[in-house]
Amino acid sequence: MNKRNRFKRAIRGMKVLPLMMSMIREAAVDTTAPAMFVEVTTDKEAYNPGDEVTVLVHLKDFAPNDLGYSYLNFIIQYDSQVFDNLEYTQHSVYTEGNYTAGNEVDNLFQFNFQSPVDGSIYLGKNTSMRGIDIQVEAGSGQQAIPAVDQTLVTFKLRVKELTLASSSTISLANEFTRIRTSEAANSIYLYSPDVTANAPARIEISQSPSVSVFSALESVNRLLT
Repeated sequence: MNKRNRFKRAIRGMKVLPLMMSMIREAAVDTTAPAMFVEVTTDKEAYNPGDEVTVLVHLKDFAPNDLGYSYLNFIIQYDSQVFDNLEYTQHSVYTEGNYTAGNEVDNLFQFNFQSPVDGSIYLGKNTSMRGIDIQVEAGSGQQAIPAVDQTLVTFKLRVKELTLASSSTISLANEFTRIRTSEAANSIYLYSPDVTANAPARIEISQSPSVSVFSALESVNRLLT
């Protein structure tokens, strides 16, 4: 962490906006180890059209001597042609009972865990990908989101009844990641290069065999001749 912190303090000392910091990091090679790994999983590996899917977001493999975090912001992306969440949200915000904050961050007196928000993430692009915005912040400078292996949040999606997809993935859109170290670590911002996203959660979708009207009529005609 010390090497990483020195690198980030140098960037912070330039007093540039977070977006400019991200641009500078594109040009500067930061070879420090990632602060953490983020893994997205689901409760099953295979589903049928219409099935409910429980998505879990895990944080693990933190750097040694990590003092924790004052703010975490992750976007979990999914294909809206395969999944929807209308029944779990109101005005695009997940309602109580349809998401669960992890044990490490569910104390209302210590952490502000915002209800996940669904929205478009690639504005101006012709894509069906949407994202679930996950944000949690420590309540005060005396608190920190601990750097321990944990399930940060679980939330629900549903496989669309009429999807023709045989498989799909749900994953971290890591280019939107934004985290802030604890005030004990001088509260510096880290971005996607400091976080490693594990392989996307790949799920299989079982399609029920169907018989077209035309093939059924052909079978009847053959029986009659």
